[in-house]
Amino acid sequence: MIITVGREFGSYGHVIGRKLAEKLGIKYYDKETLAEEAKKTDNYDELRGFYEEQPVNSLLYVIATESRSFGQRKVPFEFVRKVAEKEDCVIVGRCGNFILKDHPDMVSVFIHAPKEYRIDRTAADRKISVDKARRLVEKEDKARSGFHTYYADEQWNLADGYQLTIDSSVISIEDAVDLIIDFANKKQNFRK
Repeated sequence: MIITVGREFGSYGHVIGRKLAEKLGIKYYDKETLAEEAKKTDNYDELRGFYEEQPVNSLLYVIATESRSFGQRKVPFEFVRKVAEKEDCVIVGRCGNFILKDHPDMVSVFIHAPKEYRIDRTAADRKISVDKARRLVEKEDKARSGFHTYYADEQWNLADGYQLTIDSSVISIEDAVDLIIDFANKKQNFRK
């Protein structure tokens, strides 16, 4: 079983992904843990950019977006596919839903919540002002959107890019984990 989790900043998608992996007893990967795995390979230099989200508002980013080719995606996409083939896992971010979309055992999830909810939660969790939290949420959402568009040629937060979407402002983290597991089991049984 492979579960990919896309998420808006402040929606607790990262926490949900980690708790999901713990409950299922499977490996958990996010930007940092995938980067650590990549460092063990001979081609980390080719993977480095995949772990360093580029700012969407820079001129170089815009030029690169206009001129990119599939070749820039090949190595990181193959790396993520190899990681997913190794063992059951949860992959948070890194365009997992796009890279593994043809994998029959993959379940793709997107965690979202209203912007004001995410701002308030970020301010409370990080003990920062609401204004700082707003800037952080907007900055991180913009970076994730740009990263996903750059590598996946699709909009990051559209429901049709995922099999299941969850509004984390209306369901607990534990219930979200259980919902994803239930969905994954039903998907598996439906295919039989």
